[in-house]
Amino acid sequence: MRLRPVETRDIGWLVAMAGDPVLIGEHNWPGSAVDADERTREMTARLDADGMIGEWKGTMVVELGDGTPIGDVSWRSEKWGPSEKSRCLAFGIALLPQHRGKGHGTEAQRLLVGHLFSRTSTHRIQTDTAVDNPAEQRALEKIGMVREGVIRQAEYRNGQYHDHVLYSILRSEWSG
Repeated sequence: MRLRPVETRDIGWLVAMAGDPVLIGEHNWPGSAVDADERTREMTARLDADGMIGEWKGTMVVELGDGTPIGDVSWRSEKWGPSEKSRCLAFGIALLPQHRGKGHGTEAQRLLVGHLFSRTSTHRIQTDTAVDNPAEQRALEKIGMVREGVIRQAEYRNGQYHDHVLYSILRSEWSG
C-alpha cells in the first residue's frame, strides 16, 4: 500500500465517492448531496494550484500495491491558541466500502502520520472519530495515537448531534 499525490484521473472517482453516502460511508457523509460540478471545479483548481499537497492542507490517494485506488486521506491545519506554535495538523480518511475492515485504513493512517512528521514542522497530529465508530478507534490506537477525550455533540449527522473521540500523537511519541 502507498499514498500518492492526486492526479487528474482521480477527480472523477473522488467526486463520486464524496457524493454518495454508501461510497463515502456513514461517518463521512455530510447529510446532503455534494454538487458534483462544483466539487470537480474545486478539486481541479486545487490540483492545478498546489498538487493538493501542502504543509498545512492536503489530500492524497490511498492505493494498493497493484495501483488500485481505494480511498483518500486528507489533512488540514488546526490551532489551539493564538500562537503559531499552537498549530497542529488534523487528518481524516475515507475508503471505498469494499476495502474497509481489512486493515487498509490502519496502514494508510500510519503512512500518513509518518509522511506528515517527516515532511512538515508540526509538533502534534490529531484526528477525531464518532463514538459509534469503534473500528476507527482501534485503528488509531494501533498506530500509537492517544485517546484524549470525548468532544460532546461535535457532529451533526442524520438529524442529530453525535459525540466524537479526540486522538493525538506528538512528534516525540512517533516511532514510525
